Amino acid sequence: MGSGETRHDGSVKALLTAMNCQKGELEANTRRHIELLEEGAARGARVVAFPEMSLTGSVDREHWPGHAIGLDHAAVAEVVAATAAHAGAAALFGVAEAVDGRVYITQVLADGGRVTGRYQKRRLGDDEESYSAGSEPAGFALGSTPIGVAICAEGAVDAPFADAAAAGARAVFFCSAPGLYGRRLDRAGWQAGFDWWSGSALGDAARHARRLGLWIALSTQAGSTADEDFPGLAALVDPSGTVVTALADWHEATLLVDLPT
Repeated sequence: MGSGETRHDGSVKALLTAMNCQKGELEANTRRHIELLEEGAARGARVVAFPEMSLTGSVDREHWPGHAIGLDHAAVAEVVAATAAHAGAAALFGVAEAVDGRVYITQVLADGGRVTGRYQKRRLGDDEESYSAGSEPAGFALGSTPIGVAICAEGAVDAPFADAAAAGARAVFFCSAPGLYGRRLDRAGWQAGFDWWSGSALGDAARHARRLGLWIALSTQAGSTADEDFPGLAALVDPSGTVVTALADWHEATLLVDLPT
């Protein structure tokens, strides 16, 4: 697995992941989350950031009925417990969350063996009609340090980033799973998908970073799944809108960064 690193004084280390998240394969995905938490802890990360719907995969109700899970599911409990076993490393991970007959796209923060935050995506993408939209802003913190969360299509709107800045956060985690139209059949196809997402996501991140003086850390699903491909990307954008560091291509990899607090 490839990796990169950037450091600043007075900061919190984060391990950003570009991860392959197979749809509905909870056992394998859970195992991979724990492996990456182990890596993050070994490298001194305070938090490991996973992509949108990292634990369940992108299981919409139309094509993958019955694969959403509640936060009381054993797979969630296993990842949460791993944050206690690997002391100091929190997990910011994604699920397709089943709640009272609805399915939400949810990012969960687990720290010290318990769930400390939960955010349901409020702005859905054009192909996400089968999901329900959340209504409440994220209220996440690592200890006493507030952090923001935005999920994929929310890069196009201001609210998640403005909410984070208003709460005193200096950093926002931008977690995504942008499915590519058409399968990637060769290197040129993968490169085209990666270039599209890099331009779109980094452009949105730079705009919000400059507007609000935020650091923005990106984590994206990567590679092929049963019926959809994902472009991969982990990156860090500073408050001037400059890309400080980013993965070079669409493959699974991790990026260790320092986020000023």
